[in-house]
Parts: sequence; C-alpha cells; structure tokens
Amino acid sequence: MIPTVINTAGEREREARSPRANGVEALGLMCVILATLWPFCFAFGVLGHSAFISRAAYWPLALGAVWVLVVSPWWHRDTAESLGLGNPRRLWRLLRDAPRARRWRLIAAMTAVFAGLNFITLTQWPLVRAFLKLPPSAAAWPVPAILLLGVVLSAFVVTCLIRYDNFGSAFRAAMVVSAALILYAGSAAVLQRGWAAFERFEPGRFGLDVVAYMFWGYLQQLLFTAYFGTRLRKAFAPSLGPPVPAERRARSVLFAALGAAVTLAPVVWLMVRGLYGVAAAPLGLLAWCVVFALPVGAVWMWFYARDRRRLLVASCAGLFFGLIHIPSYGLVLVTAGLGTILAWLFMEDRTRNLSALGFIHGFLGSTFGNLFNGKEAGALRVNFRVGPWNVDTPTASVLIVPLLCLAAFLALTVWSWRRCSEPLPTVTACGAPPR
Repeated sequence: MIPTVINTAGEREREARSPRANGVEALGLMCVILATLWPFCFAFGVLGHSAFISRAAYWPLALGAVWVLVVSPWWHRDTAESLGLGNPRRLWRLLRDAPRARRWRLIAAMTAVFAGLNFITLTQWPLVRAFLKLPPSAAAWPVPAILLLGVVLSAFVVTCLIRYDNFGSAFRAAMVVSAALILYAGSAAVLQRGWAAFERFEPGRFGLDVVAYMFWGYLQQLLFTAYFGTRLRKAFAPSLGPPVPAERRARSVLFAALGAAVTLAPVVWLMVRGLYGVAAAPLGLLAWCVVFALPVGAVWMWFYARDRRRLLVASCAGLFFGLIHIPSYGLVLVTAGLGTILAWLFMEDRTRNLSALGFIHGFLGSTFGNLFNGKEAGALRVNFRVGPWNVDTPTASVLIVPLLCLAAFLALTVWSWRRCSEPLPTVTACGAPPR
C-alpha cells in the first residue's frame, strides 16, 4: 500500500517518496534548468558564439521534460487527479454511477468539446498543422485523413486531458481569476491609450488565439504548475494556524499595499525608463505604477494572512514559472504573479484541474498579447521573446539576475535537504512539528 502525506493545503495525498525527495527534486531541477539556460547556453553558446553549445542546451531540457512528464509521476506514484489530468477509468465510473441529469450534462459537455475540436481541425487546418508542427506535406492531406487525426486527438483530449469530477468548481474559480486579471490589465491599457487599446481585437481571430494559447498553456502548466506545484506542496506541511490574527489583518493589508507602492512601483518605472528612455517614463507614469501596485500588495497580504506557508509555496512555484521568461522582465513579473495564483488554486483538489488552468493561461495570454505586445503599447509594451537565444544585446551583464536566482535556489535546495524529513511519513511533510 502506497503511503500518504498531508500537503500544504492540509489535504491527504498518495505519495511514495519522502518530503525531502519532493522538495530537493523540484528545487534541484529548477537549478538545472537555470544553469542550462544561462551559465551554459548563454555564457558559452551565445556569448561564446558556439552554435553547437546553443543547440546542445536543448538536450538537458528535453531530458528534464521526460523526467517531468514520465519518470517523476511513476517514481512518486502520482495519480492523474493529483496532476490535474483526466482519468478514463474514473470518467467511466462517473458516467456509470452519476444521476441521470448529471450524466447527460456530462455527456453533452464532452460531445460539445469533441465536436468543437474537430470543427476547428477541419476549418482551420493550416493553423492546426502549424501548431502540431506537422511536415509541409500535411498541407495536402485529404479530408478523411484530417478528420481521422482530429477524431483521435479530440478523443484523447476529452477522455485523458480533461478532469470532470471537479470541472464545475475549477472553472468557476478560473472565471473569477480571469475576470479580475482582465479588469486589472484592461484598466491599465485604457488609462494609457483609451479604448483604442482594444482596436486589435478581432472576435474570430481572438477566439482561435484563445484555443491555441489554451493548449500551449495546458502544456506549460503541466510542466510547471502541475509538476513543481505537486512536488512542492508534498514537501511542505500545512501552516499551524493563521499568521496574522483577524483583528490585525486590515492593518497588515494596508501596510503591505503601501510597501508594494514604494518598492514594486519604482522598480517597474525604472525598468520602463531603462528600456525606452527618460521621455517614455515621466513622473505621471510612476504615479500610475503606484496606483496599480497597491492592490498587488494588498491581495498578497490578504492571502498571506490566511495561510502563510501555502502562499509562500505557491509564490515559489510561481517564481519558477516567471523566471523561465527571462530576459523579458515585464513578462517575468506578469507570469510570476499568474503562476502564484495558479499554484495556489492547484493545491486544493476541488480546483486542481489543468483544463481550468489552461483556460486561464490561454484567455489571459491572448488578451494580454493583444493589449501589450504591439508597438502601440508604447512604454508598456512587453517583449514575448524569451530565453538566452532571444537576447537582443548579448552582454555579460545579462547573466547577473539568472546567476543570483541560481545561487538562491541552490541555497534553498541545501536548506530543504537539511530541514525536510527523510523517513517517509504517513501524515507529515517538510516543516511539520515533531511528533
């Protein structure tokens, strides 16, 4: 019988390895990724003008992906549900045992997704072919071959990638998060350049972008939120209690909002000033940065006051996701914040659904790209080109931030090795009080 642990959210999960193994594995793999991308690929490949090293950097990253997708889930005995994936056997039992009304609602939802994916495959074949990276000869495939591929892929998505038992609660949370973040980002765009910010939106094209970005987001969240979120939440025990008493939470939230205003806002303003020049960063922009930093600090402290350890673990997982987007530091800030939110949701079984996370990623990514990825965004333009291969000005100074992050994660890995319990517990995890 496979033992269990109590995760950071306080829920029991099946786990075959120790908390130490979970924590060190996640932190160690992130160190390998950063070391491969920057000290190896950028320093010796890009700066060293070695095409071989630049290409060779893909090899350890590919091995890491195999570990994340295949080896690690088997080694830890993860379930499909613990990774937010669908489970065909559980889906069959759900269809068999559910009340008639719920059964038909579920069948209707599955049919709609299946039909919609096949419709997109048939009507948007050039885009689908490009997304799947099929060879050029696939452009001449006959309709039956395209339909067969669509049926196979759609069946796989409907039965194996979508988790249905928490579909409703997960997507309600996804809609709330998406609405809040769209309101936040849309307000910034409208204040900068008025309703012209939405001129690039074409309903048909935007819908296809959301679907395509949703699948890309699904893969990214499988690699980051599902893997790192799962490993970290199984390594760190739940908090012993709320860190801030209820009567002091309002004051703490206010101080945190002010703290974000005096720290985060100047950082963003100086970053814009460094990228686009003095004229693009007037004092008025700094004032608006202060306004938009206030809710960031307030929301962070609100959740910190509810569950300190859960937010810190979620922030660590979110930071992993954000740092992959170096050297686009605007995108690093955005994706680190989004990754923290998704990791927080992923800790609870009722919202642990990769389809919901993929929807948030796809909807927000497409919307954010339309708002801030064009020249008309001006000083708020965010570069979507990431990784050492896309550094516009290759200089040694680019290594500073990645190396600092690598050193911090190495130190945290050593700390986890020393502090996490080695014997496999049944109900405890890293940081749990001694029994």
